[in-house]
Amino acid sequence: MKAMRSVEGVVPVLVTPFKANGEIDEGALERLVEFLIGRGIGGLWVLGTNSEDMNLSFRKRLAVAKRVTATVRGRVPVLVGCSFYALDDSFEFIEATKQLDFDAYHFMPYHPLYGLDRLEWHYRAIADRAPKPVWGYSSANWCRPVPPEFYERIKDHPNVAGVKFSSNNTVHCTKAISLQEPGFQVLTAVVACFHSNLALGVRGTTTSLACPLPEAIIGQYKAFRAGRIEDSLEMQRRFNAFQDALPKALKVDNFLPGAAEKYILSLRGICEPHMSSYYRSANEAEQAEIRAALGKYRVLPETESAQIAAE
Repeated sequence: MKAMRSVEGVVPVLVTPFKANGEIDEGALERLVEFLIGRGIGGLWVLGTNSEDMNLSFRKRLAVAKRVTATVRGRVPVLVGCSFYALDDSFEFIEATKQLDFDAYHFMPYHPLYGLDRLEWHYRAIADRAPKPVWGYSSANWCRPVPPEFYERIKDHPNVAGVKFSSNNTVHCTKAISLQEPGFQVLTAVVACFHSNLALGVRGTTTSLACPLPEAIIGQYKAFRAGRIEDSLEMQRRFNAFQDALPKALKVDNFLPGAAEKYILSLRGICEPHMSSYYRSANEAEQAEIRAALGKYRVLPETESAQIAAE
């Protein structure tokens, strides 16, 4: 069952555009997908944490899955999240989406104190039920820390096809990346560590920052793959400096980077900068900080960077 297309390169965690009334902006979602495919992404990670998935109802998640898959039409690999607090909701979502055209489900249990034996049971239950391959999804920001050795325990399941391992711990990433083999893929997720993870042998990364800034991250990936290691390292340092320059209060209030990302997308004419309910959008002062960072670090295409710097 678990055979699927290879997922390599830069895989955006798809942010979820909203209208001012809190409903999904499906037109903007379609524009965003087309924009990203046109930039040469390696796939799409849909309904992940930076998609604000935990704050989306079943209805809204289903709407996102339907619109994204109808827009992509198989042009790039698509992995769709089925993570819910209730296992029954995960099963119902799998049932409701099983006929859609995408490559795999990804799943992360929202439980900070789960024992690894029960976590293994949970993954196997999802993989047993899913009619498409299932990927693990590890991030200590949202669930209990899961060591890389855990995925060695579950990758023997005939329907477990890979893992997105999100960590800035180089030792753990080294172990996770070493699990790559035919039939089991590994992606990393902390874009600030993309250069080092490429050096460790990973074939791709997920990041929501690839939604507003795909050119910069894909450019780094291509530089590394072409053997321009120093260029890749310089791009990494510049991109990390850009991230450090983003408004700190947004990080404190939201943790998620979505408010800054959606504001940049609004500058690029893709979507409005609305966040879902308990997350907040960037205020005017923070928007000015974001524009200043874009102008200083030139992470947008040159014409757009020059325009922003002139404002």
